Amino acid sequence: MNFYSTFSRVAQALCAFAVVCSAAAPALLAQPALAQPATEAECKAHLQFIASDKFMGRMTGTPGNDEAARYIAEHFRANNVAFAGSMKSYFQPITFVKRRAAASGSLIIAGDTLALDRRFVPAYIHTALLSGNAVYAGFGVVDSAAKRDDYAGLDVKGKIVIIRFGENDSTDVRKGFNMSFRKRDIAEAKGAAGLVELFTPDNQLMWGNVVAFNKNTRPDLASTETKPHTMNWVLAYDGGKKMTTKLATEAAQKRPIAVSMSLEPTRYDTLYSNNVIGVIKGTDPVLSQEYVLLSAHYDHIGTGKSADGKDSIYNGARDNGMGTTAILAAAKYLAAKPPKRSVLVLACTAEEVGLLGSSYYAKNPAIPHKNVIYNLNIDGAGFNDTTLVTVIGLERTTAQPLLEEAAKTQGLKVANDPAPEQNLFDRSDNVSFAKFGIPAPTYSPGFTAFDAEIAKYYHQLADEAGEDFNFRYLTRFVNSFITASRLIADANSRPRWKVGDKYEAAFKTLYGEK
Repeated sequence: MNFYSTFSRVAQALCAFAVVCSAAAPALLAQPALAQPATEAECKAHLQFIASDKFMGRMTGTPGNDEAARYIAEHFRANNVAFAGSMKSYFQPITFVKRRAAASGSLIIAGDTLALDRRFVPAYIHTALLSGNAVYAGFGVVDSAAKRDDYAGLDVKGKIVIIRFGENDSTDVRKGFNMSFRKRDIAEAKGAAGLVELFTPDNQLMWGNVVAFNKNTRPDLASTETKPHTMNWVLAYDGGKKMTTKLATEAAQKRPIAVSMSLEPTRYDTLYSNNVIGVIKGTDPVLSQEYVLLSAHYDHIGTGKSADGKDSIYNGARDNGMGTTAILAAAKYLAAKPPKRSVLVLACTAEEVGLLGSSYYAKNPAIPHKNVIYNLNIDGAGFNDTTLVTVIGLERTTAQPLLEEAAKTQGLKVANDPAPEQNLFDRSDNVSFAKFGIPAPTYSPGFTAFDAEIAKYYHQLADEAGEDFNFRYLTRFVNSFITASRLIADANSRPRWKVGDKYEAAFKTLYGEK
C-alpha cells in the first residue's frame, strides 16, 4: 500500500473519501464457489518466495522487481493463462525516469546560508548558478474566483521569487503541499527564473519526510516527469518563521533581498519495469465478452538500513506479497475452472511510487474499459484482526453481498474502511480504474484501526514471511478473494456504484448510460 505523503506525491493522495450507502441489488447473488480453491501449502510457498530476500524488496526498476515479474509470468504460463487482447507476451513494458539526488549545492537568502538536505531541498533545478535580488510575493497565490492576486503590482520576469508555503497561516500541511505545484506553475508562467518556497509550518517530522524523499528519489513515468521546466524551484525550511518575518519586513520597506543558488541541474536516469497481465476466457458465449479485473501490485520499497545493521531488505510480505499470492492462486484456480465471465489478471508494478503501473495500464488497457465490469483490487498494510477481511469501499458498490458471501465461506466477516482519515481508497491501484468509472474497491487483510500492530510491519523491515507468519489466515483470506472473484464473474447482473457515489457519473459515461 502506497504511503507517499511528501511534496512530490501528496497531491495524488488528498482526494476526498466519500461513502454513500444504499440498498444492494439482490439480483447479483449467485451460488458460492468451492470453499477451498487454494491450499495453505500453495499460499505459503508463493508468499515466502515473493517476500524472500532474493528479490531485494522488489523496488521498481531493480533486478529483483524484474525477477518477481518473471515469476508471476511463468506461473501464468504454467497454468495456461492466455495473453490479454493483442499482447504478444504477459509483459506490458513501462519506461520510467528517476531524478538524481543533488550531491552538493548551496542557497543563500539575505545573508543566511542554508545547508542542503537540512535547511533546503531542490525540487527542480534548471540553471546551475542563479543569483540576484529576489521578489517577495507573500503566499504566491493567484485565485481569480477569490479575487486574489499575490503578484499584483510585482514584476517577477527573470527574477527569483520567494513565497510562503500554503495559502495562509493554516497548519494544514497536506493542503499546502497540494498547492505547491500550482504555485510553481504560476511563477513559471509569469517568467520567474527561480522560486524559493519557504516551508513555514513548525513541523520538523514532515520536513524530515521531504528531505528523505529528496535524497531517496523514486521513479516516475517518463511521459510526465521529463516535461521541461525553465525555472529553479527549491523548498527551504523556516519552521520558526524568522526568515519569513525578516523578508516580509525587507519587502515592505522596499529593501533588496539578495539570493544566490549554486546547484547542479536536475538529471534523470532511465528505468524499466513491467505490468504482468493475463486473461482467462469465460465459459458463457455472451458473458465472456465481459471481464472481471483482478489486480494487485507486486512491487515494494526495496532496501534500506536498519539500526543494528543486520537487515536492510524490505520484504513486503503483507504489502503486497499477500495480494500477489492471491492473484497467483486465483489465476491457477480460475484457469482450471473458468467462470461465466472472462477474468483479466493484472499484477501492477510501481504502486509504491505513486500508483504508476496501474495508472499506465489504465491509460493503455489491453482490454477496453467498457468491457470490464468490475475491478477487485487487493492490497493492504497488514492485519490486526484475523476474523475478517476489510474492504475499502465495501458499501460503495452493489457487489457488497457477494463480497460478504465470499468471506462467509471462509468463516470470515467483512468490515468497511475503519480509517477513513487515511484516505485509503485513493491510495491504491483501484483508484486508477475508479476514475474511469469501473466499480473498484480494494480487498484488504482484516484490520480495525491503523494501530501499533499495523505500524509494526507497514513499510518496515519486519514485514517478512517467516514461520511465525499466520499462514492459516493468509489461506482463508486468499480463498475468500478467489471466491468473491468467481461470484462476481458468475453473477446475473453487473455490479454498479451505489447511487450518488462520486464515480457514478464516470460509470454512466463508460457504459453508455444516461
